[in-house]
Amino acid sequence: MKMTNDTKDDLALEALFDSARADDPSLTPNFLARLEADADAAIAAQTIPAPGTAANPGFWSRFATALFPVSGLAAATLAGVWIGFQVPSTDFASALALGDTEDFDVSAFLPAVALSGFSDEGIDG
Repeated sequence: MKMTNDTKDDLALEALFDSARADDPSLTPNFLARLEADADAAIAAQTIPAPGTAANPGFWSRFATALFPVSGLAAATLAGVWIGFQVPSTDFASALALGDTEDFDVSAFLPAVALSGFSDEGIDG
């Protein structure tokens, strides 16, 4: 594709940018007065409950609130432990780097599968 230098487009864009620079971006006093009145009305419409009148959350609500921050840490910890214990052999890593993964099955990732009685012949075989 050949690039051309079209000066008409450049001049048109430059004129557009000049007009945008010349515009005054300040807000009108009338708009600011209406905005302030709307904000004052919104603040006055808010109702703040008196202290001590909030509903007492139940046990399960408090339990979930306390457990939520800890759940992510627990999941990350368990994932790290699992990855640490289930690291595939270096043979798998080198085969993966070379692109030859035909010799590996799911037991390379999950050694417990090899112990559970599953085989290539099926469950009955």
